Amino acid sequence: MTEDDFLEALFKRMPEPPGELVIPPGDDCAGFRTAGGGILLIAVDQVVEGRHFLEEGSFAATPQQVGRKLLARNLSDIAAMGGTPLYCLSSVTLGSRHDRAWLDRFFDGMLELARLWDTHLIGGDLARGAGNTVASLTIVGRVGERQALRRSGARDGDGLWATGVFGRSFPTGHHLDFEPRIAEGRWLGEQGLAGAMIDVSDGLLIDAGRLCRASGVGLLLDTQAVPRRTPGTTMEEALADGEDYELLFAVPGEKEERLRREWPFRQLPLTRLGEFRSSASPGVFDPGGSPLVLQGPRGWDHFRR
Repeated sequence: MTEDDFLEALFKRMPEPPGELVIPPGDDCAGFRTAGGGILLIAVDQVVEGRHFLEEGSFAATPQQVGRKLLARNLSDIAAMGGTPLYCLSSVTLGSRHDRAWLDRFFDGMLELARLWDTHLIGGDLARGAGNTVASLTIVGRVGERQALRRSGARDGDGLWATGVFGRSFPTGHHLDFEPRIAEGRWLGEQGLAGAMIDVSDGLLIDAGRLCRASGVGLLLDTQAVPRRTPGTTMEEALADGEDYELLFAVPGEKEERLRREWPFRQLPLTRLGEFRSSASPGVFDPGGSPLVLQGPRGWDHFRR
């Protein structure tokens, strides 16, 4: 059983959600329709010592970087919905390696990024644990109902587009200093150019597959078109390393030229990676139509790594 299989089975055990829940479990955020119009977005993410950040060696992270990463991961989920962040709540279980001084610097990094995106820390919880440090953050945002982007809107003939570059996020330090694509995601929603979107956290291949399953389509992925972070980045690393935090989105064919022409973020690479096709078996295929298979893992599945 994969992580996605477990979550799908879990959601089926839950009672029918209230009618106000217009974006149900399985997307980057849950979404509630508000009385004043629009959608309230809610998401949660975490960082775990030894998994999302290291304390020793050449890849060691500072407390400020860890705090920043925790908020940035959540901001990336808001970006994937085309939304604007508003508030957050943080819960930290401080492990045996860390003390009050570490925690102060942790929040220095988080709050610096929060000020940049006008996101307000409004509460949370602190505890002391005996093992590794684990920190979780719940974020609240908003998006207009017409601007909201889900994973389920890709259609036959849409192009798959991506921001940025991929692979080797951990060894290059990108996973600690990436910029959440809030402005880019919001622009795509406001312009009505994207039909579906997801942020790449678990790996390009596995997250593209999630778009396919949510939308009920296949994807012909041109692996040679995937932009790589460094000259030495392999195709497998670009497809499966994860923690890139770029946006993957579907664009109807008749809107692709407008996207190329009007994209305002000229310093950020924008690349067409493939095309969605009707398929009896939603998933990712090579340009010849064969299932895309890697020698190693397809991305981050916490039941398998």
